[in-house]
Amino acid sequence: MTLDALALDAGLSKGHLSRFERGEKTVSLAALLRIAQALGTSAASLLGEQVDRGMVHVVRAGERHYRKQSGADYRYAALSRASGEAGSDADGPTALVLRLPADAHVSEAAFHKGDEIFFVLSGAIEIELGDQSILLREGDFAEFPGHVKHRIRSVGTDAEVLIVVTGSGR
Repeated sequence: MTLDALALDAGLSKGHLSRFERGEKTVSLAALLRIAQALGTSAASLLGEQVDRGMVHVVRAGERHYRKQSGADYRYAALSRASGEAGSDADGPTALVLRLPADAHVSEAAFHKGDEIFFVLSGAIEIELGDQSILLREGDFAEFPGHVKHRIRSVGTDAEVLIVVTGSGR
């Protein structure tokens, strides 16, 4: 919903709402109730006292569905809504667990908007970033801009990696 639409639905000025949003003005109880009604939620929810069940996304370990990438020797399980599930939030982070068999590699170099985060859950991986290579072992973490061409491979043993891409626009 745009600020203009919210202002119209709540019967408040756009400038007034903007000042609330920036923390320059406190919101009255009457205005809070009008904003909640316009958004189709409760004042308690807006204040963080009540969490709508639809806001929380949980994937239990036993419920992960690993998919094999066509023509590749790795498997992945989507964790976040933005990982290609129906009804996903395309603007949210993309999170997945990648399983690479011993000495497997992702042959195609990737690059995209946003940042990429790697956390090695088990094994070891090598990340090729342009003209350099980084070795990560279990428990190691790396973060880099997604626009840098990158490719990964497991080193010596099976590897499992948590990958998060923020602001991906993939």
